[in-house]
Amino acid sequence: MEDSQIPKRIFWWTLFVLFWIVSTTIIGYAFGYRFSFKRGVFIYGGSISMKTTPLDSDIYINNVLYSSKKLNRINNSYHIDGITPGDYLLEVRSLGYATWSKKVSVHSGISTEFWNVVLTKNEYKKTSYDTKGAQRFFVSPRKNLTAVAQQNGNDFAVNIVSAQDNTVTNIFSSNEYVFTDNAKENIEWTPQAHRIIIPVIKNDTQKENYLIADVPADKFLNLQELAHTDDLSHVRWDPKTKNALFYMSGGNLYRIDLDSPTEIRQVAQNIASYELASSGLYYFQLPEGLVYKTNTDGTDNPTQITSSAPSHMSDPNYQIIVYDKDRMVFLNPSHDLYVYNQGEDNDYFQELSSNALGSQFSDDGKKLLYWNEHEVSVYFARKWDVQPMRAENEILPITRYSDVISNVQWSRDYEHVIFSTGKLVKFIETDQRDHRNLMDLFKLNSDNRQITNNNSDGLIYFTDTNADGATTLNTIEFPEKTTLLQGFFPGTTKTPPSANPQ
Repeated sequence: MEDSQIPKRIFWWTLFVLFWIVSTTIIGYAFGYRFSFKRGVFIYGGSISMKTTPLDSDIYINNVLYSSKKLNRINNSYHIDGITPGDYLLEVRSLGYATWSKKVSVHSGISTEFWNVVLTKNEYKKTSYDTKGAQRFFVSPRKNLTAVAQQNGNDFAVNIVSAQDNTVTNIFSSNEYVFTDNAKENIEWTPQAHRIIIPVIKNDTQKENYLIADVPADKFLNLQELAHTDDLSHVRWDPKTKNALFYMSGGNLYRIDLDSPTEIRQVAQNIASYELASSGLYYFQLPEGLVYKTNTDGTDNPTQITSSAPSHMSDPNYQIIVYDKDRMVFLNPSHDLYVYNQGEDNDYFQELSSNALGSQFSDDGKKLLYWNEHEVSVYFARKWDVQPMRAENEILPITRYSDVISNVQWSRDYEHVIFSTGKLVKFIETDQRDHRNLMDLFKLNSDNRQITNNNSDGLIYFTDTNADGATTLNTIEFPEKTTLLQGFFPGTTKTPPSANPQ
């Protein structure tokens, strides 16, 4: 009788052991553990988190497609967990787009993050506007309007383009002027987008002047006549007072209110340049090369910001670009570029480049993009705590070309850079892990065209020649817009596993 119970006991104990093994394995897998046959033990897995544009993308790990059900509807991101620690090929694919790829290392208990994965389309739909003879343009801070300077024969005109409804409206025409040939000058809108400053050269005198035109067209004013001088430069709108502007004359800075044009106030003397920021007006005073700050109406006593000047003062005509009183850059015509940074860890005043052509702060002031004819770099004014992490005062080379680079600027996420070389407009990420994904946005018909990425309306504006050889203003939409509903109802692009990574 007892012998007949032994097989039953073995059977039930076997079931118990199997149940314990299976349930433990299921629970372990649920908590991110994976069994390593190579080591013969359970290993706590890692994960990959990423946010992609377009949102409707396919994620491949070692050529295996992961379901779009991994999409988190709350923040429109993908989270793939339970990955055995090791090295993998991670790819993001979407039909009609270039493929993004990186070799990534997954570590136990750590999420490897990619929050700014952007794919570029293989082809973008281009919208052209009736702006024959377009030379330069400036996008309005509001209303999706763009002012375009056009020259056709002896006729100079400024037209306002509405990208929203594809209309072109003339606000100024003349055969007495041409647009300025100064590359540092451009049309400038008021913050309210109701007036523009037009830098011009008068044909008969070859003197620089500035015309102020109403939008929509009503009247225009001649700044030489209002200021009673033909020595004018660096004309900018007051960001806080409607219809007030600043200009330089004889090395001095003046402010004029167009509603009371007879009242002209001298704000500062003997300066090389000035900058208007949200916190006030800053100017670079000579001969010491120190920066001072005052309020925008020029009534406060100036406050000294810097205590020393750039070491290269043989060419003291420095332009200053100010984010706030703690972060600013200095660039002179000899291409010496300095950064002044009162950081969180230390204070820095150093030369970044001796051949720089320009610089641009990110919207949060944590990063500074700067470039010369062949190289693009990023300086970190503050710590960057998102993967890949970067240290304060770190310099990160982004790309280098033997051909001339131009039109360098931040993209909307400030983790990518747009630039052009020859006829190609390119898009490169700042993430240096494994390699930087470099993609072509579109190709121009001719070289050396103006390109502006406008974050407010999600369009890239650019001039280019059309089939008739005329230069016009054009736009493409980039990057594509992601809606909230798209996050709740994602599709799947079902790109083939055999697709080759870029």
